[in-house]
Amino acid sequence: MEKKQSAARARLEAFFDAATFVELGAYIRRPGNLSENEGVVCGYGAVSGRLVFAFAQDADAMKGAVDARHAEKIAALYDKAVSVGAPVVGMLDSAGAVVFDGAAALSGYGVLLDTVASASGVVPQLALVHGACTGTMAVLAAAFDFTVVTKSADLYVTGEGSGEAAYLAGEAAMLVENEQEGLSALRSLLAYLPDACDRASDTGASGDDPNRPVALDGKTTAKAALGAVCDNGTCLALYGGTAPEVVAGLATVGDVAVAVLAVDGALSLDGVEKMTKMLHVADAFGLPVVTLLNCTGLDTVGNRAAVALARLSRLQSAADTARVSVVVGAAVGAGFVFGGNKAMGADVVLALPEAEIAAIPAATAVAFLQNDSISKTRDRATLEAEWRLEHATALAAASVGEVDDIVVPAELRARVIAALYMLEGKNGLR
Repeated sequence: MEKKQSAARARLEAFFDAATFVELGAYIRRPGNLSENEGVVCGYGAVSGRLVFAFAQDADAMKGAVDARHAEKIAALYDKAVSVGAPVVGMLDSAGAVVFDGAAALSGYGVLLDTVASASGVVPQLALVHGACTGTMAVLAAAFDFTVVTKSADLYVTGEGSGEAAYLAGEAAMLVENEQEGLSALRSLLAYLPDACDRASDTGASGDDPNRPVALDGKTTAKAALGAVCDNGTCLALYGGTAPEVVAGLATVGDVAVAVLAVDGALSLDGVEKMTKMLHVADAFGLPVVTLLNCTGLDTVGNRAAVALARLSRLQSAADTARVSVVVGAAVGAGFVFGGNKAMGADVVLALPEAEIAAIPAATAVAFLQNDSISKTRDRATLEAEWRLEHATALAAASVGEVDDIVVPAELRARVIAALYMLEGKNGLR
């Protein structure tokens, strides 16, 4: 009996560092058919010198259809990855279950779902969907920490849907043109993530000066501040298919791997869900969260919004990873509450001098409370400006302890890095 080279094995060899892939269970065959490979290739190797486990469903073997042995092979891979503390990458391309296996095939799905769920928050799990991923397999893909999809992938539970559609619906973290870009995206994600939940990320040295002054003036956008704060202005943006008001991603700040959130404008339901996804992964793997706020409140109503906000607030309250928030523009109403204030678990809250922090927008306050005061000598704009100066300044928020310090723009990067270094031991990860 000999090993069979397949597209799935070639894909794994292309993913790992050259000549480091070692296959596990290479001679496992489908029950009753010694000439047919079990429809998944499993193994381990190095990615930039780090140990990573991976499996690739084999479309050359009954279109990668899942049966009980297929699931057991992946579960055995997971057992090894969890026992040594190393990430798992799944490359998904399966036409579904081996239907003539009946309940046994369905049990295989159960094994896969249980395996991925049991490893959640223990080791990082990344998926690449590059072929067929339908029905229960689509559910499995969504259970990974981050999912990368190719545009041409088939990804849906019922009906029909493409990888691009899944990305635009916020179901995938990254959209790529082809498999090669997908493999590169997986390596980029791994670079920011630790080996396991009890390890610290090791991203190496960026070469960017922690004390580098940044060129920001007065009130700025959160996105501009993000570029100024991150090492070399670089951020791996995720979930870009929805909620343009929120940039969510991974970056290094002072050579510390962090999850970043930058909010400009009113926060939508999709934006809330994007923030929740990033905070969930960051808390699971001890990644500090840096949030940059220029948020004017909520742009969402109804019960779905209430449920989504409740889910975000529960996670914020329970999270124990380090969190630094910076108000760079506005933080009004729910924008401050859900954007990462101290009452909801932020460890350090900074603000630029011209930041606006208030319970309600100045225009709303004047309309409801001072409408009768409008006159020829004191128009609406004047009253709104007076309201901001009296009730909505960074100094007012700092005077009651809601802001720890007011930072001049040029020093913002250095002050965020100082906060991250101070909080380095919060999770016991150094």
